[in-house]
Amino acid sequence: MPLTVLIHGPAGSGKDTQVDLLKDQFDFEKIGTGDMFRSLADSNKDVRDSINKGDFVSSELTYQLLKDWVSTYDTKKNWFFVSVVRTPDQVDLLDELLKDYGRSLDLFLHLKISEEEAVERMSLRKTCEACGRVYHEKYNRERNYGICNDDGGSLFVREDDKPEAIKRRLEEYNRTIEPILEKYKTRGIFVEIDGSRSIQEIHGEIVDILKEKC
Repeated sequence: MPLTVLIHGPAGSGKDTQVDLLKDQFDFEKIGTGDMFRSLADSNKDVRDSINKGDFVSSELTYQLLKDWVSTYDTKKNWFFVSVVRTPDQVDLLDELLKDYGRSLDLFLHLKISEEEAVERMSLRKTCEACGRVYHEKYNRERNYGICNDDGGSLFVREDDKPEAIKRRLEEYNRTIEPILEKYKTRGIFVEIDGSRSIQEIHGEIVDILKEKC
């Protein structure tokens, strides 16, 4: 049975960066509500308004959209979900979705960082308008200012990476995270990782964890 992993943490903790580093090495599908929402924002007003305000999209709408989104991925590969559980009720919703594919969650990785670190990381992020790759003024700069290394696309600051939206996202995350962590701790699949370290240090720890599972 292919591996099913959920990686979680506050905005700015480096979830997408780590999953992108791991993708080729472990041959998996990356499935994230962040990517999904950004893809659908132009056509769905409710999603667009929530993103711009820094709010979480409702559970009902999230999983209505996610069911269709997941159906486009290769069921024979390992699946890495990124932040698809943002409220306690979504723990059960994810379980139900996975049952449709004969899967259950094998591992929950939680990247832990301070609020101060999260704010610093997000406020210095830029995103490629063409491919969505994320850069950071301190940790991962582009070679040519304002231009994506991969495709030459222009870099911009997302609405949800602006100060007021950052604050709202962190407030909402802190309000909901403890019940989510408790649910996964009781299942014996919970691993917490110090997300304040360098990208390569975090990557090395996650690789070691996954090698034990694969």
